[in-house]
Amino acid sequence: MTPDVFEDELRTLLHGATEAQSPAFTDVDTDAVLFTGRRIVRRRRMAVVGGTLAATLVVGAGAWAIVRPTSDRALELPATRTTSPVGGAVTAVLDEFSDLSGPDGSPLTTPGPRRLAVTVDPGAEPDLVFSSVAADGTRTVLAGSSLRGVGPLAATWGTGTGMDHVLVGVLPAQAIDLQLVTPLTDEGGHASTTVRAPLPGTSWQAFATRFAEPDAASVQHLVWQGRDGSVHDETGAVLPSVRLTDTARTTVYLGKGLGRLGTFGADGATMIGLDTSRNSSGRPVLSTGRGEGATMQTLFAAVVPAGSVPGATPLVPGATLTHPLSVVPLPGTDRAVLWATFSSPLSAQGAPYRSISWSEVGRTVTQTP
Repeated sequence: MTPDVFEDELRTLLHGATEAQSPAFTDVDTDAVLFTGRRIVRRRRMAVVGGTLAATLVVGAGAWAIVRPTSDRALELPATRTTSPVGGAVTAVLDEFSDLSGPDGSPLTTPGPRRLAVTVDPGAEPDLVFSSVAADGTRTVLAGSSLRGVGPLAATWGTGTGMDHVLVGVLPAQAIDLQLVTPLTDEGGHASTTVRAPLPGTSWQAFATRFAEPDAASVQHLVWQGRDGSVHDETGAVLPSVRLTDTARTTVYLGKGLGRLGTFGADGATMIGLDTSRNSSGRPVLSTGRGEGATMQTLFAAVVPAGSVPGATPLVPGATLTHPLSVVPLPGTDRAVLWATFSSPLSAQGAPYRSISWSEVGRTVTQTP
């Protein structure tokens, strides 16, 4: 798919963009990167200062887990500098990205800006502007897009040439967490770090993500959780989900159209693919663990047919079952979530269980690690 060029509107939009933003920005990079906005629902036009006018594109892609600083787990957004120039514009200057580490723990060097800002100005054209922020606070306009026609529960974001490791956008103010759907690999997902900031006086919040690998352009979907516990995709549609009664108050959601099964909780957020070809049970299975001192806490969750009955959970030496195997309905579907939690020594290798079994549709099913 090739971006459209609306030459008849180019001069007007670029003039409007520079006039509206000139009081707030001291520098405009004429070689600024061309951001390509990713939005489902409908194609929108994008004005890029110092570049060309193009239509946003919808691209196919797929992500596993998003890694974020601990502060991002707070339900309330962190205090962040915002400005409200005359005319109703609101700018959120996001915190600097945290450093990312490789598998061996060594710091990674990733290209792209370390700090970004987002401006929303309902009276301007474009009404959504993305900028980079220098160490001295100077902001350079990268691109502009539009919030017109974007639903109140939808999200929109952009990335572009030379910015393969970074994307920036907005999502509903009521979101307390988010995940981006990027490609899966045999090794799992690539590391990333996300920062968020409120846009006071609007129904939005700003966010930006930095990836360890050049995954930004491959992001097709976004999943977010609201304060009420509901889970949505980037169009605002509600995804089937259920909150468990484990200590982390984990919410398990099923994104069938996204090909993903995931969780949100106090311990973080995870996401896996729905491909069951490698699972002995033939069911989507998610197993995540976190260390607490010398102990590993593990959550097991699987999507099974409604009416399934929990079975046996034989354990490995030293492991304990901290929540019995249980089945809870997945509202709005004919499925349920089978889940349990375990505790085991951090020094132990592998899963804390030898197998997990249950009965479904007149047969016994067993999942092994």
